Parts: sequence; C-alpha cells; structure tokens
Amino acid sequence: MSADEVARVFAIDDKVERLKAATDGVAQAQQTINELTRIRRAVIRDLHAEGWTFARIGAAAGLSRARIHQVSTQGPVPEGLFFGHGPLTILTPEVRSTTRTAPLVGAPDATAPHRLQELLRELGFTVTVERFLPGRPLDLERDGLIVLGGPELSPSLRYLAGADPRLRRTIARAGRVRRGIEDRAARRVYRPGGTEPYDIAYLARLHRPDSHGTVLLIDGLHPPGSLGAIRLLATRLATLHERAGTHPFSTVVGVRYDRNTGEPLEADLLTPIYRHER
Repeated sequence: MSADEVARVFAIDDKVERLKAATDGVAQAQQTINELTRIRRAVIRDLHAEGWTFARIGAAAGLSRARIHQVSTQGPVPEGLFFGHGPLTILTPEVRSTTRTAPLVGAPDATAPHRLQELLRELGFTVTVERFLPGRPLDLERDGLIVLGGPELSPSLRYLAGADPRLRRTIARAGRVRRGIEDRAARRVYRPGGTEPYDIAYLARLHRPDSHGTVLLIDGLHPPGSLGAIRLLATRLATLHERAGTHPFSTVVGVRYDRNTGEPLEADLLTPIYRHER
C-alpha cells in the first residue's frame, strides 16, 4: 500500500468504514509480502544452486550472510511459484441441480475445490472459488485461473484442452463413454479402470485463448482422479515446479484410490512433464 493510499484510509471520517479499509489494506499488504518473500526465496535458492555462497548473495543484496541464510528458510515456499502470483480463482462446475438424475460427466469430486483452496492458502495465496454452469462458455481471459473439470463441461474447456500439442483428451460421447488421454508422440492411450480402483487425471498449464497468460487445468476422468491430482500437487509440488517451472505443460497422473471412500491412496506421474513450446 502506497503512502497516498494510507493517507486516504486515514482521512475516512466514518470509523467503521476506516476500519474496513484498513483491514483490506493489511490483507493486500500481507499478500504482497508473501509474493515478494516467495520470489526472494526462489532467487536465493537458484543462485545458491549455481554456486553462489550465502556471503556473496548477501553482498549483492545488501544483507548479511546470516540474514540471507535466515530468509532462505522462512516464508512461503519457492515452489509455490508453480501456481503463479497474485490472487487465485478456482473455477469449478455447479453440480447441484434438482433436475439432474445422473452424475455430471467431467465434474470433480465435490470436496476438490475446498481441498485445493486449503492447499493454496497454506502456500500463502489469496484464493476464491467461483462456480460456473455446465455447458456454457467461460471467461478464461483472466489472471490466476485454475479450472477443476473436463472438456465435457464447457466449449471453452474443449477449446483450451484441444490446443495441447502433446496430449489429447478423448471426450465421452452419448452411448459410448470412453474417456481417456492419448499421448500422441508415444502412441499410447491412458484410461482408468483395471483390477484395482484406479483413475487418471489430466494436469496442464495451457495458453489462454487471448495468448496473454495461462490457465491451470485439473481434470480427473472420474471424481477420485481430481482428488489424486490435488494430492500430487500437495506432495510433489517441488518436483512439478522443477520440471515445469512457469511454462505451459501437460502430464497424466495415475491415481489408486479406496473403493469405498474414493480417497486417493497413491498418485504419481504416468508421463513426463511435457513442456509446450510455441
């Protein structure tokens, strides 16, 4: 918050409105601190990996060696940059309907938005959940978007996933539900099922339709797949960030889950992290 903004809040006559404005300002300032701390930790880690000593990094930053070592271990983890920066919005389908008699194809597990929101908050992000009506176009030309759901849910998601140069989603058709993910170059199709409860998920960061940013897409082919992908993000985020960075990418996640509860027991990568080049 700038000095002018602080002065504006201080000048508000109504005490309740001044309190609200100050509270909002503190939240925004804390978000900025989280983002800058994450970036600082990431830069220190990268320089140290390149052979810089903490003393040299401190000299360059105008801080002591001890201070550099301290800040390199405190605050939001650097791999949180995998999700970008700034406020994040989780888009998820509205699955509640008094007229729906069958499960909504392509929808995530009902608990997935909350679990993802909690993970992101633990990483220091400000997060909101926004629900959309299935079958309608979506506004994907916004910063900080994470979509939970598959291409069956919106023509916008079909277009988004269809631009993946490496992996192709096969979509459920009327009378022939064969959802899967095809690795084009490897000439292999991944599908859920088997002798044990098993699902797969599509995890990708894809170019926005306006080419001015990206959208993170999490699409479990069945509800347990979405939970498994979130579990992978929670347990293997450092690996994902190391391999994908902030670049567009796509991969397939394999999820073994409990037959009775649908809870993921194991989640792992079935394909490499395919980085997309334009």
